[in-house]
Amino acid sequence: MIACVQMAMTLQKFSSVMRLHFARAALQMRLWLHRYAHIKWRKYDVVDFGFLLVLCASVGLLVYMISEISISYKEFIKLHSSESWLFVWLRVCVEIFGSSDYALRFSLIVVHIGNMSLMYLIGRIYLRKRRDSLFLVLLYALLPGVNLSALLLYESGFIIFVLLAICFVQLRFKKIPYVLICLAGLLDLVFCVLFIALGVYAILHRKSKMLLTSLVGFGVNMFLYSSSIAGVPQAYALDVLGAFAMLFSPLLFLYYIYTLYAAITRHKDYSLMVLISVSGLIFSLLLSLRQEIDITKFAPLCVVGLPVLVYGFYNDMRVRLKMYRTRFRVRMGLVFLVLCFESFCLFGNKITYLFSPQPNFARSYYIAKDVANALKSRGIEHLKVENSALALRLSFYGIEAGSAACLYEESTPISHKGEMIEIAYLGKIVARYKLVRSNACRI
Repeated sequence: MIACVQMAMTLQKFSSVMRLHFARAALQMRLWLHRYAHIKWRKYDVVDFGFLLVLCASVGLLVYMISEISISYKEFIKLHSSESWLFVWLRVCVEIFGSSDYALRFSLIVVHIGNMSLMYLIGRIYLRKRRDSLFLVLLYALLPGVNLSALLLYESGFIIFVLLAICFVQLRFKKIPYVLICLAGLLDLVFCVLFIALGVYAILHRKSKMLLTSLVGFGVNMFLYSSSIAGVPQAYALDVLGAFAMLFSPLLFLYYIYTLYAAITRHKDYSLMVLISVSGLIFSLLLSLRQEIDITKFAPLCVVGLPVLVYGFYNDMRVRLKMYRTRFRVRMGLVFLVLCFESFCLFGNKITYLFSPQPNFARSYYIAKDVANALKSRGIEHLKVENSALALRLSFYGIEAGSAACLYEESTPISHKGEMIEIAYLGKIVARYKLVRSNACRI
């Protein structure tokens, strides 16, 4: 009897506590809605229109490239075997929208749009003048690493989105998004840098609770992904520096390191965005002293610091008289020209076939879709393929295994009569295959 009374009293206390919490939550929601209803949104200006133009141009080029490239062999293997959250999501997209390059890569384009929007919003907050944010977005859209992350099946674009969202919340609302940081820490090893940056931020601002949170979060991340940093120590620091220079552009990467150093030492900028960029660069180099790292995951840690570079450039230029600003404009002009040249090489790499039919750096992302279309135009959807890697890639486009025909490499000697399938880019033949329509063909 006494136990029943005690249980009833405990339940009554629990219900009263829950009612109190719900009442507080409802009150906070009403206050937030009241405050949100009275926010005066800023008016759109010419800079916003310029941002939309840059965004549309960037997305248009990426959509054009999707129509040009094919799924690679490595992408096909990861799509059907990897348990990474990215490829689980991509498998869902392919099952819903069908096996096509647009269905496979459309979500990457959507994330790219979100990244450019967040970068623009951060620029409006962080940079001194509104038009500076437009230059920031243009610089971001030209980065080779950014365009590759929006085209190829890497986690880079999603990592950039999470990091930019965290930086935007901290800059816009002057609050640390603990929930978002902790959730990110559960996804991948690369997000341990968030806890390192958070710990440095806590030390600089003397916040003991924040420091404890960063230590616990870092420990949990290491516990979950400590196997990713196991193995025999090997030095890859030079390889990592070379990869960073390629993904950023060599001149831009050098200037980027200088502006990060100036932001810490001269301007005393200890925002979370600066600390994430510096921590990411240092952590990547230190880890590369021990082992080879996945540069596609660690490079996004440095991309978030691009506003710091633009701020440093304009700050160094504007503190000088107009007559002495020429060398700064020339310096950034050279960086911009190199970026434009690299973007041209990325989006217009098929032009190299005008000078030589030899395979270029993007060869592994070509041919398959064109061969599949050539076979379908001949009414063939089932055949045996000599090249096993090509056979898997063709299966993504609906060309399945069968015995009614065989597809050989050009150099393969065959006894049966066949027809030639030629793949040409810009009028230059880059690949030839022999098609034999016979049940007796052997592979």
